[in-house]
Order: sequence, then structure tokens, then C-alpha cells
Amino acid sequence: MAKLRVALLSAAHLAMDMTTVAFVYVLIGVREFGALPEAGGAAWYSPHSAAAIAACVLAYDLLAFGLQPFVGAFVDLKKRAAPLLYASLFGAGLCAAVCVLCDFPQGIGAASAAILVFFSLCNAVFHVSAGAFVIAESEKKCAPLGVFVSLGAVGVALGRLYAPAVLFAAGACCAACAAGALFLKTNDQALAPHVERIGRAEVKENVGLAPLALLVFAVFVRGLGGAAMPSGYAAGELYVLLAAICTAAGKAAGGFLADAFGTKSVALICLPVSACLMLFANGIPVLYLAGLALFNTSMPVTLWLSFAAMPRMRNTAFGVMACFLMLGSVFAMSVSVPGWLAFALVLISGAAIAAAPHVSKNKPEISENMPRPRKARKEEGKDV
Repeated sequence: MAKLRVALLSAAHLAMDMTTVAFVYVLIGVREFGALPEAGGAAWYSPHSAAAIAACVLAYDLLAFGLQPFVGAFVDLKKRAAPLLYASLFGAGLCAAVCVLCDFPQGIGAASAAILVFFSLCNAVFHVSAGAFVIAESEKKCAPLGVFVSLGAVGVALGRLYAPAVLFAAGACCAACAAGALFLKTNDQALAPHVERIGRAEVKENVGLAPLALLVFAVFVRGLGGAAMPSGYAAGELYVLLAAICTAAGKAAGGFLADAFGTKSVALICLPVSACLMLFANGIPVLYLAGLALFNTSMPVTLWLSFAAMPRMRNTAFGVMACFLMLGSVFAMSVSVPGWLAFALVLISGAAIAAAPHVSKNKPEISENMPRPRKARKEEGKDV
């Protein structure tokens, strides 16, 4: 049941991101490559000004990601996530259907801005509330987190490329996933054992400022460095889809790799290799895409380690990581970052992730098959 729930919520992640991003692209009127003859088959086109487009995209990012820490704090305080999950999925699905049936929006205005805010809120609430159920399955292993966060990139790509054609279908998928979650009994009772365990667990500090600062720094510079890396390919439809698939594969693999080889190995091996491939092999699409996959292996690892930094506020930690990743990406879009600096930032983020467990007074729980330090094995009588 738990594995099915994680798989369903991952599919819902794809549907939610596809729905909300599709609406953003309908709103700003962007048409992908070659929508008009003058676009020449290789450019974006929109009837709106660059400032209007930037304002809409920025508003969406700030609300959809910036509100996640506050939603997470609410979930941690009330110890309830199911009502938020169903409200976000059914709300996004219904709103998408109404927009399509009413042929709305036709431009940027007050009403369409209000709908944008609503979709952004649905996105923020979904990520944290769905994440709460996945976090409950990630006490001793990182793999469920990787599976959950993976498909969002595919949803973003599909919404970006095929809006408005996919808006109705994506909204219908949101509603279908909500119905599936009901069938799998995704309710607050399913969270109760996890909430009870973390409530009675002995912790040395409720908020580990040192590891939290390292992880926040890591996700910020990772967002900054990743967005500033050379693209490595022409921005065509096929490569956008391939990049999304590789991103998803990397995030999913990152959780399994962390369980098998440890979080430090993922941070200190995958990130440096990815930086080299993305910077020095960016003219070779296959190698660049391999680097992109490796680059994204750190995402579930960072989330998982943040739970040790805030052991009784794990949903808040989830939201904080998402928020600072967005801030790094937005900052990269507003400044010019040379490739060598982006390369250095990715390396630094890997070092920060690897260092976080060592400065944390609360050690993250690890799965039985994760390599443990020799000293720990001796203390358990498993190594002589």
C-alpha cells in the first residue's frame, strides 16, 4: 500500500506541475517554436511584453515555492495533511476545467492574475501535503523521496511545451489522482504512526542551525549554478523532453543511490562528475544529458538530510529546501554567472551536502543496507 501511495503521489506531482505550468503559459500567451512564420521555427513568441511575462512567471515561482515553508509549518503544527492534499488536487482540476470550457484567460488582467494566484497556491499546498505522506515513508530510506520529486520535471516540460492543449487533460489527471488517493486511504490516520514516532524520538536539537545553514546554502548555490550552466543543446522540443526525462531519472536514482552507497558518496561523486560533463561536454548532447541526470541526484539527498536538521518539523524543512532552490534559480536568471563560477558553485554545494551530517547533532536515520562508518559498526558489534 505504501509503495502504491508513493507512486500515485509521484504521478500526481507530474499532473499538478503540468496543470499549473500549462496555465502560466496560456496566460502569458507564449507559443513554442515556430508558432508564427516570423518566429522562424526556433524562437519563443508572445504578444505580451517581456516585463509582463517576467512578472507572471516570477509571481508564480514566488508563490508556488515561497509559500511552501509556511504550508509545511502549518502541517507540522496541525499534524494534518490529507485535507490540503485533496483540496489542492480537486481545486486545480476543477479550475483547469473551468478555464478550458470558458476559453479563459484571453490575456493578462485582474481576473487572470487571481487565477494564477489560485493555481500557485494549489501547487504549493500540494507539494507539502503530498510530501508529508512520502516523508512518512522516508524515515530510514531516501528512495521514496527521490521517486516523489522525480516526475515534477516531466510535468513542467509537458505543460511548457503543449499548453493549452494539455490543460484540461492535466486537470483531469489531478482529479483522478485525488480519487486514487482516496481509494488508497491516503488520510491523516496513515500519518499517525509517523507523527507518533517523531514525537517521542529523542533529539538533541529541534533546529540544527549549522546543518540547516549548509543545506540551505547548498540548494541555493545548486539552483544558481545549475541554472547558470551552459544549456548544451538547442532549445528544441525533443531536447526539452529529453532534459526533463534525464532530470527525473537523476532525482529518482539519487534516492536509491543514497540508500545503497550513502549520502556523502552521492554528493562528492555525482555532483563533481555532473559539473564536468555539463561544463566541458556541453557540446555533446548525450554527455550533457548524462551530466544533467547526475546533477539532480542530490535533490532527494538534500531533502532527506534536512529532516535531521529539523526532526520535529520535517514538512517545514521540505518547504524551506524547495524555497531556497527556487531563489537560487531566480537569482541566476537576473544576473550573469560565468561558466567557471557555476562549475565552482556546484562543487561547493556538493561539499556542503557532504558536510551537513557531520555538523548535525541529530544523525539522520539510515537504511540497513547503507554503508555505515566503521566506528558505528564496531559499536553495534557488527565489525571486529
